[in-house]
Amino acid sequence: MDRRRFLEMSSIAALGAAPVKEALAMGDVKPMGGMPLMIAGPEDARIYKLAGGGEARLMATGENTNGTWWMGRFREDPGFMTHYHYHPNTDEQFYVLDGVLSLYTDGRWHELGPGSLGVMPRGKPHAQGNRGNVPVHVIGTGAPAGFEQMFPAMDELLKRTTPGSPEFIAEFQKICSRCDIVSLGPAPK
Repeated sequence: MDRRRFLEMSSIAALGAAPVKEALAMGDVKPMGGMPLMIAGPEDARIYKLAGGGEARLMATGENTNGTWWMGRFREDPGFMTHYHYHPNTDEQFYVLDGVLSLYTDGRWHELGPGSLGVMPRGKPHAQGNRGNVPVHVIGTGAPAGFEQMFPAMDELLKRTTPGSPEFIAEFQKICSRCDIVSLGPAPK
């Protein structure tokens, strides 16, 4: 996603709908190239199970954003934890709606409560999960799209194998290589 363009449009939108329409009509502001108009309701979400407990509700994927970005609402149940990893090509953001998201980066755990934002630039090693006692709800986004393909692949894998089994580990490594994930091992304690 072109962040400069996003900021321009956001600034104009803050002035109200009429100035936006006038600016578009006058040609001062052009619609962002490559990103189609998208309106999605909750019924449009694609829902996938997360290994370790929870679900991913993907609203925007590379398929409906021309590969520019992805977005979903995630529920991470108590005990859910990703492995320590990074994304070579994807910038990732987490916005906590409720609960506490545990985010490991820079050698320590950060506990992000409701209203907190975590931004992981591409190449930044991190792990995330729920070290608490109640589910965590997070909006996750990333650009460009591609990483989000991990969620349907993982959902299918969970239907065929058991997490931790040799077959699961071998298939998960293949999924990682296709979905812009470089695993660095288990999440630090």
